Amino acid sequence: MCEVELNTRVYVKMVLHAAHYPHSTVSGVLLGHHTPSCLTLVDCVPVCHLQLPLSLSLEVALAQIDSWSALQGLVIAGFYQANAGLRDTSINCVALKAASLISEYQEEAVLILMENERLSSYPGVPPLTVFHQNANKQWVPKEKTLVMWGHWEETQRITRQLLQAKAYQQLIDFDNHLDDIRADWTNQALNVEIARLSAAANGSM
Repeated sequence: MCEVELNTRVYVKMVLHAAHYPHSTVSGVLLGHHTPSCLTLVDCVPVCHLQLPLSLSLEVALAQIDSWSALQGLVIAGFYQANAGLRDTSINCVALKAASLISEYQEEAVLILMENERLSSYPGVPPLTVFHQNANKQWVPKEKTLVMWGHWEETQRITRQLLQAKAYQQLIDFDNHLDDIRADWTNQALNVEIARLSAAANGSM
């Protein structure tokens, strides 16, 4: 069974998306690269925060994200969701449909559910559950021993810094882009800031 590794950028952006819209269910697309033994998630594209996206809107988003990610040498590798309710651990039909569609093209695709009740500035352990499809095409939790984290302590520090700076106000999802096509749904400015903080933490600056 394939391991899954999450890096700093993908976690930080998922948390900022949830923090930007704390009273809404948010979701997005996971990007990464795949080897026979490991799926590495390196980025994500926030997709929606308003309501369940229409099928057509989701298809448009996936098509644009697929084209852009290919230019970055990445593939669409999964889907994520954070619910509006603090104790709500359900996965909505749109997230299931999107993840299942992605899995038709990426066999080891994953579905991530952020756990709101454990989201905090000091979560200790990653506040999320990673799901994968079993042989019966059901989405079930992946064994925790197969979920790896690159630089978890550093990731927590960067997340805290950006939350305290209210960087979530800068985050743009595809809903925002549909309202204003000038809005950059790839969030390059935020990516640069995450990279800067990561470099500083590693003494590269």
